[in-house]
Amino acid sequence: MSTRLGTALLCTMLLCIVTSNSFSQIPNSGFENWTNGNPDGWATSNVDPVVVNVTKTSVSHTGAYALRGDVVSLFTGSVQPIIQVGPEGRGFAYNQQPAMFTGYYEYFPQSGDRFAINVGLYKGGIDGILVAIAAAALPTAISSYTQFSAPFVYQTNDTPDTCIVQIQIVGPSTGSDYHIGSYFILDDIALSGTVGVSEETENIPTIIQLKQNYPNPFNPNSTIAFDLPKATYVTLTIYNTLGQQIVTLVDAQHQPGRYDVQFDGSKLTSGVYLYRLTADGFTQTKKMLLLK
Repeated sequence: MSTRLGTALLCTMLLCIVTSNSFSQIPNSGFENWTNGNPDGWATSNVDPVVVNVTKTSVSHTGAYALRGDVVSLFTGSVQPIIQVGPEGRGFAYNQQPAMFTGYYEYFPQSGDRFAINVGLYKGGIDGILVAIAAAALPTAISSYTQFSAPFVYQTNDTPDTCIVQIQIVGPSTGSDYHIGSYFILDDIALSGTVGVSEETENIPTIIQLKQNYPNPFNPNSTIAFDLPKATYVTLTIYNTLGQQIVTLVDAQHQPGRYDVQFDGSKLTSGVYLYRLTADGFTQTKKMLLLK
């Protein structure tokens, strides 16, 4: 086998994609259910017994299990971990317009490898219209569970019928130059928020605005909303009252629109927390109260 086995497996899965009709939400989104070494509802890069680089782990964010993906050696080369949702990676039925793809992860990269997320929403199946895409390639080492957030960029006003989720490790430059020893742990992925896609200019916000979270006080989940009048890079970060960073919820380029971001405070203690939005030279901070 060649050093490009992971890429070849990915291409094989993509060629197999057809319209899905089995699920309305992400199947097995917490990776609790496994059969014969693979997460139920997902295709993986495992080719047992030659390559097993997607495995079950008890290091979970919630529940009993999470998913671990490792770059492993094979003969003189390496194989990247790849997961793609649906039987044979065909995706699942989905007919909403989410704002974000989110999840919780730990990441231990080697030599600049990146944790890569690609989510596509389609109308008419994978061979139809691409409605929206969410993507990120995260290079930073994360040693404890942290929430990531990849915003959707909408290409059309259509309502999708199919969602494809693909997660893998890619190399720092060509994507295929990944390194043995890089691995991620993934749990509790979700499609969250809603975005109203419209060509009418009156529906586009006129100013950057960070809104008060709701509900507030909250336990343990709350929604943080913000408005963008133009395309810009956005960060949304949670701090404690000592100024210590708790989690970055958003760290990506966004299109104009109104966004809702979900915050999970289940692992935090009761108290006051701060959330800060930075976008296009604008910074605003608000308080929220977690009561358990």
